[in-house]
Amino acid sequence: MLKNLTSRPEAVVAATALALFLVFWGLIGEAWLNDLPSLLRDVSWLGIVAIGSAIVIVSGEFDLSVGSVYAFVSMIFLMLMQSGISPALAFLLSMALACSIGALSGYLVWRFKLPSLLLTLGFLFVYRGLVEWITEGFPLSIAEEIQSNWLLQLLGGKTLGLHNSIGICLVLVLFYAVAMTKARFGNHVHAVGDSEVAASANGIPVGLVKVKVFTIGAMLAGFAGVISAANLSSVSTTTASAMEFEAIAAVVIGGVSLLGGAGTVWGAVLGVFTLITLKHALILMGVNIFAYQIVLGVVLVGVVALKGVVPKLLAAEWVSK
Repeated sequence: MLKNLTSRPEAVVAATALALFLVFWGLIGEAWLNDLPSLLRDVSWLGIVAIGSAIVIVSGEFDLSVGSVYAFVSMIFLMLMQSGISPALAFLLSMALACSIGALSGYLVWRFKLPSLLLTLGFLFVYRGLVEWITEGFPLSIAEEIQSNWLLQLLGGKTLGLHNSIGICLVLVLFYAVAMTKARFGNHVHAVGDSEVAASANGIPVGLVKVKVFTIGAMLAGFAGVISAANLSSVSTTTASAMEFEAIAAVVIGGVSLLGGAGTVWGAVLGVFTLITLKHALILMGVNIFAYQIVLGVVLVGVVALKGVVPKLLAAEWVSK
């Protein structure tokens, strides 16, 4: 059992994340622990998005629009409340919008056999452009008189000093981990990601699966956007900028195969924890924040090398012997 556990990529990511956390704790000291609630909050926001991205990638597709959906749905959420709609109804309408966005992407990918990478790249610009056009570059904010609303406090508030989004993220990880490993839905997603032809031959509704995974991905991205808006009480044109690439990087680091058919949602969230740990550590150590992009690129290239180059080198060495 121990051998099987340590051979899983998620176990390696977990060990790496823990090691990084302990190293930075030793280097930074008390300030590192003081920053822990903020770190976990950021992990939860990106983690919720990464759960959806992981499910989409396991199905053999990509969704590059999640960052823009995050910003667009959160903007609509604030605009609905500014128009006098209650936070609860605004939340329901925003989630319905997010699900519709995902369902549209999934339907177009399936019905017209469009490449999801290019399709969602186009939607990335569409939704981000809508945010910039509607707001005219100015941030939106939640009125002070409704910031104490129970729903906004539930989504964006704190309990025992920790952000409620952390608990929400944990619940979602558990739910989708079970759905992807124990439920028929997860079996269908893995089968479609492994081979659409084989899945279809076995009676799996490939089109419906694709619509479902894109709907889940957009819904979780929009949900994370609403949570961040409730916490920060504002949305701007730079909200979730480049988040889609961070989500994909976290998914890859977490052991999800870009070829589809393999990977776990909790591995993706561990990948998020690794990235956010690096980002917060660089900030606390006084390193230029733009260095984070360099570190992210180096880490991603390293992971790709470990997955691709190293096994081939080992295989060549084995053959030579």
